[in-house]
Amino acid sequence: MIFAFYTPFIKNISLRYLAIYSIGTTAAYTIVHYKTPWCLISMVWPLLFVFGALLLVSPIKYRWATYLTLVLLMWPSLWYCTYLNFFACSSPSEPYVYVQTYNDIFKLTKPLMTLAKKDPTAYQMTGHLIRSSTYPLPWVLADFTKVGYYEGGNPPDKVDADFLVVQSDKIKDVEAKLTGSYYTEPFTLRQFQDYSKLYLSSKWFAAFYPGRTPDFVGKSAQK
Repeated sequence: MIFAFYTPFIKNISLRYLAIYSIGTTAAYTIVHYKTPWCLISMVWPLLFVFGALLLVSPIKYRWATYLTLVLLMWPSLWYCTYLNFFACSSPSEPYVYVQTYNDIFKLTKPLMTLAKKDPTAYQMTGHLIRSSTYPLPWVLADFTKVGYYEGGNPPDKVDADFLVVQSDKIKDVEAKLTGSYYTEPFTLRQFQDYSKLYLSSKWFAAFYPGRTPDFVGKSAQK
């Protein structure tokens, strides 16, 4: 970014254009009050080319000093990138996290994918996602062909399934109709959403809860 301000001294027209473009988009993004992370793409990509060009346009006698300086600048960036992607990817306290999927999603996807890997018939398991917004699950569970997404709030006629995700205000109504036995977990997909409850059928998922009895038992299962 600092090097981009040396545009009057850049002889290469393409590189000069990229430098001016990156400064302009950064200034515009700074002025706009409401910021969305995907807008960063428009100003980051030209800066990458300008950054790479700095290795070539620096004087030969300062080339190694330039390399060393850039490496020292890149290490903190690499560390922070690793921290954001693998450790704070869903932390609401991190300003770079924006409507990010919480790690709660793994409570459902990990056992599902494990079963499907061992037995492809698991892709035919039935699932009911009863909440106002279910994304990104429609993308993640695209290979599971018997999953229903009830975002309108109306549950299916038969609520029992191999797994369910139920929004908090629908839990009481759904549990009144459930007849099977389920392991349950608190479940929150994204920030600024009502919490949900995850139900995993004991018929399919008992191996993931060794020594634990089902948390919810419907009337038919009690008999």
